[in-house]
Amino acid sequence: MEVTNYSSRTVWIHWVSAGLIFALIYTGINMEHGAHDLQKFNLYRIHFVMGVTVFVLTIMRILALMQDPRPAPLQPKKSFHQRFITFVHYGFYIVILWMCISGISSLFLEGIILALRSGDFADLPEISKDGFHPIMMSHHIVAKFVFLLLIFHVTGYFVHLIRNRENTLKRIWFK
Repeated sequence: MEVTNYSSRTVWIHWVSAGLIFALIYTGINMEHGAHDLQKFNLYRIHFVMGVTVFVLTIMRILALMQDPRPAPLQPKKSFHQRFITFVHYGFYIVILWMCISGISSLFLEGIILALRSGDFADLPEISKDGFHPIMMSHHIVAKFVFLLLIFHVTGYFVHLIRNRENTLKRIWFK
């Protein structure tokens, strides 16, 4: 029997992760450009909790993808198009895992964790003034790849919808 949709588990993880990733983008941009105040401190707290949640969900999704049956590829396996789809798909996992690992590491390397533990925003280091640790710098650089992969992902959906009249969203939507 051919599978036409991803498993319910994968669908739920996909959409919860997607929502959290958009919230992480929002909080990340606001933290980067925000004043050194209580609001920025609270954004760090929220960003940290959401980031750890995405990390756990991504690991769960990778495990689910190894166990659950998947729909057939959209294009012939060896075609450039299908290879690009696979590149974007696995690129997300690599980039998201790196963002989570580098973000968690940066909490310790930049001294942010001390402020989060104390609960006082005055303990929050002014990272942009002191310069970034290389791990934090990679977190900022790789964030640009998240945007690029999101653009490819959404564009791919519309290409399939317009050119092929194929709603690929139904493969990763709730039953």
